[in-house]
Amino acid sequence: MTPRLCTHCGAPLQWRRLADERHPQPVCPRCGLVHWQNPKPTVSALITRQGPGGRREVLLVRRAVPPRQGMWDCPGGFIDPGESPAEALARELREELGVEVALGPVVGIFPDRYGDGEDAEATLNIYYQAAVTRGEPAPASDVCEARWWPLDDLPPLAFDNNRAALAALRQALAAPRGSA
Repeated sequence: MTPRLCTHCGAPLQWRRLADERHPQPVCPRCGLVHWQNPKPTVSALITRQGPGGRREVLLVRRAVPPRQGMWDCPGGFIDPGESPAEALARELREELGVEVALGPVVGIFPDRYGDGEDAEATLNIYYQAAVTRGEPAPASDVCEARWWPLDDLPPLAFDNNRAALAALRQALAAPRGSA
């Protein structure tokens, strides 16, 4: 959410480009406090399996809450203070799906926006390859459905970072072993 008032003194904020900064930041004209607009970190899992006919499938979840309620997303969520990305992902997957996973390599880190309009917040989205090691995925928390989808036939996705991560996963899975 874009701040409108200073959290220190309550004065209306003004957007200013500060020295050595690419983007304007909200600054309090009364007390000088800069309300830095840094992206919030998130972490998500690209859980895959071999499906019928040997097709690679990925587990997606249908969002039960805004933003983009009802759309398909990769399971995961925001990293809490003091959590590592791996700890946050393990917590989120227990909360959303009731599963434990083994984490594979990081597929990529993708910038995006969470929400719609001027209230959308900048995010930095970390994606891991993962495999379920315990439990059967069942929707819980802020998920209303979990479903395996063929990696080459995905539904409309909630966020641009989902599309970027799944494209990177397809590319990584298509690369010959040992290639960079």
